[in-house]
Amino acid sequence: MGCDSVELDVFLLKCGTLVVFHGGGDDANPGCLKDYCNTSGNILDLTAAEARLLTFNPHHQEFACGAEYVQREIKQNYIPTLQEVLMDLKGTGIKIKIELKGPNTVEPVLALVNNMDMVDQCHYSSFEHSRIKRVREIHPELNPDGTHVYKTGCLFDELPLNFVDIASEAGASEVHLKYSTCTPEKIQAIHDAGMDSLVWMRGPIGMISDSKNYVDVGNEDASMYRIIMATGVRTLCVNRPDRLIDIVGSAYGNDKVKSIFDLPISTIA
Repeated sequence: MGCDSVELDVFLLKCGTLVVFHGGGDDANPGCLKDYCNTSGNILDLTAAEARLLTFNPHHQEFACGAEYVQREIKQNYIPTLQEVLMDLKGTGIKIKIELKGPNTVEPVLALVNNMDMVDQCHYSSFEHSRIKRVREIHPELNPDGTHVYKTGCLFDELPLNFVDIASEAGASEVHLKYSTCTPEKIQAIHDAGMDSLVWMRGPIGMISDSKNYVDVGNEDASMYRIIMATGVRTLCVNRPDRLIDIVGSAYGNDKVKSIFDLPISTIA
């Protein structure tokens, strides 16, 4: 789809295996299986072998590929390990934004990435900022230009007034804002503090809800992307990267743009 990055959520299961899974629930209690897999419980209650036997709910709207695809490929779809996903992406040039979703993920994720020699390809984020601080405590290394070798991002939903200070104290190299909190002033404050900026969209269900409830929110349409880009944000994490690439390509006078690599902005799926 032309993206230069992908974002994924990671849990450490009770067997010690890291898996890639989003799941329901909130950030205080993530990993709910009900809507995603039509079963009760939490991904944290399972071993990797048990998680691999789960089947996805084809009618869950969070699956952007649609019910028909999920139903057709249901026997081939499964919850993968982080190692499997990293193996598929290694050497592709695609940056991997790893959200440390579940508890106790920091050390094993770092160990796996280090062992696979993928430090330059992987970044780390979390709403639980103590995890970002822990990454920095373990790996404070700097590049010759003063940037961090291990890239981290503090995720924010509702934005406190001192969000820049919070991110700085955690040693973050990026600040990740919810799209509805993004303004030119906030983006400039992030950049002035020496950090990079990212804006994230809610999942498909959340964006549909917002577009119905708020008259000034389009469901990731062209005008919405243009407004967000005008804030000066450097990276967008979106549900519709193909649409964004078309918009940015047109803005730069190139209707043949096929990849975000050709453009001065980063896009994550």
